[in-house]
Amino acid sequence: MNITILEKWANTFISMILEALPFILIGALVSAIIQMYISEELVKRILPKNKFISMLFAALIGVFIPICECAIVTIAKSLIKKGVPIGVAIVFMLSVPIVNPVVILSTFYAFSGIKVALIRVLGGIVCAIVIGSLMDILSTKNKDIIKNNNNYDTMCDCGCVATNYFYNKSKIRLCLEHANKEFSNILKYYILGSFLSSSFIVMVDKDMLNIMSGGKYIPIIIMMTLSFLLSLCSEADAFIARGFLNHFGLPATSAFLILGPMLDLKNSIIIGSYFKKGFALKLIILIPLIVLGFSIALSIII
Repeated sequence: MNITILEKWANTFISMILEALPFILIGALVSAIIQMYISEELVKRILPKNKFISMLFAALIGVFIPICECAIVTIAKSLIKKGVPIGVAIVFMLSVPIVNPVVILSTFYAFSGIKVALIRVLGGIVCAIVIGSLMDILSTKNKDIIKNNNNYDTMCDCGCVATNYFYNKSKIRLCLEHANKEFSNILKYYILGSFLSSSFIVMVDKDMLNIMSGGKYIPIIIMMTLSFLLSLCSEADAFIARGFLNHFGLPATSAFLILGPMLDLKNSIIIGSYFKKGFALKLIILIPLIVLGFSIALSIII
């Protein structure tokens, strides 16, 4: 391998890990706090009774929670374990990495205007609610969707004080121990995804992409594929997408900006590690289909 390519791969891989570490840590802490301090009764009181309003609430709450996609899956898993409806938790998981102030501002700055940022936010909300609604319908027969393959999964779900493991330990210590295990668990899957993504990045031939940018719908598929494989952080992907705008057009660029935070190579591995196979497969298939439909509709409108 050429030393320049090796250096590029190493720099990309390391930067992916370093950029994500703070967010993964925050996600692990939030997940632990939900498990230890938030009861099912409190969740039920906070959520609106109407399911659509609950989903809209979940889609918009990202404005107050600046967490990227690196850590959102583990938080969504904890919410489901606390009794949040599956559809609402999925809407939360998919929308927060898009509808958060840091991402909105970075998109606004990257594209020097509000148009692309507005399309990204509205598209993210619409797609998240549609996907959440469909996943809620598809999961009605089987609510048991979370894997119990982690040692701490069975030790900290409200009945934790009954186990010997938690004997004479304070809630703060339990919370930190849970966060530590959650952090270690998600990090190993994130590292695997980052390794694969950084390997793809060094092999991308930009000239070939430019040749394939013709047509109306092919650019959308190409940009969606890129967003999945590149696995960029949602707080920085707008600056990469800006370079493709003139070649691939607004619908394809919007597809890149919406799909990436919802589903990429790293997240698909994490989703597969936390959720049972059938549910994870449905979600991984459904997300790009809905984003594709939104992008095609956008290409017809504009």
